[in-house]
Amino acid sequence: MKPLLFLFTALFILQACGTKPLNPDKPVYVTIGTTMGDVTVLLYDDTPLHKENFIRLCQSGEQVGVLFHRVIQDFVVQGGDPESKAHEPGARYGSGNGGYTVPAEIVPHYFNKRGALIDAKRADDVNPERTSAGTQFCFVQGYVHDDAELDEKEMRINQIRRNWLYHKFTKQLVEEEPELANESRQAELENRVLVMIEDTLDLLGPLVIPAEHREVYKTIGGVPHLDHSVTIFGEVVDGLDVVERISKVETDAYDRPLTDVIVRSTRVFQK
Repeated sequence: MKPLLFLFTALFILQACGTKPLNPDKPVYVTIGTTMGDVTVLLYDDTPLHKENFIRLCQSGEQVGVLFHRVIQDFVVQGGDPESKAHEPGARYGSGNGGYTVPAEIVPHYFNKRGALIDAKRADDVNPERTSAGTQFCFVQGYVHDDAELDEKEMRINQIRRNWLYHKFTKQLVEEEPELANESRQAELENRVLVMIEDTLDLLGPLVIPAEHREVYKTIGGVPHLDHSVTIFGEVVDGLDVVERISKVETDAYDRPLTDVIVRSTRVFQK
């Protein structure tokens, strides 16, 4: 709850300081100016916590100076770690989140097509709630898939869900019965978690990549194995070529570009 209070308080302060209120009936866009060009995104209305958070970060200028610290061709371009403003040569960034997280808003009809704007988060084993790192974001780049690859990704999506349920139910049971964390009761804990997983999966059935999503993955591309596990809160509407160029820069062993790619400006606007 504290992160939410921080978020909404900050939004109120911005408005009180003279930031023009946005029209709730009109789409919101953000142009992110980088050292390699401008990228404009449309923010989704049905992920309101992430939308409001990103608006605040961009209206306040908090993203100015951050690096795209993690760039993996055919996957994602990631930035937003406030610690990366130091631009320290050779430093490994990615652990900073501004001191807060945003609750997950995973909406099933959004998928990880090329150009999707998604969250960055810690892995499910330490973050089964799938909360987003407060200040970080990613542009999906990905690649074009064929049907055989999409079948494999579909299996991977379901395996990711199974693993997530394992961590989710383990945490839930230990919170309800702390003594289950004792080594002497590990087998019991494991068995109860496995039963909960199977019951849940029997009820829900397998996840599938819908035909219309498959068509996009086969023509435009993306990262389908992230579907249903990350918050997608917008999409690139202009400057996808800039994302492509960033994705191809030379990087070090930790996926940081050898030549810094920096956010120079952010502009929130409506048409």
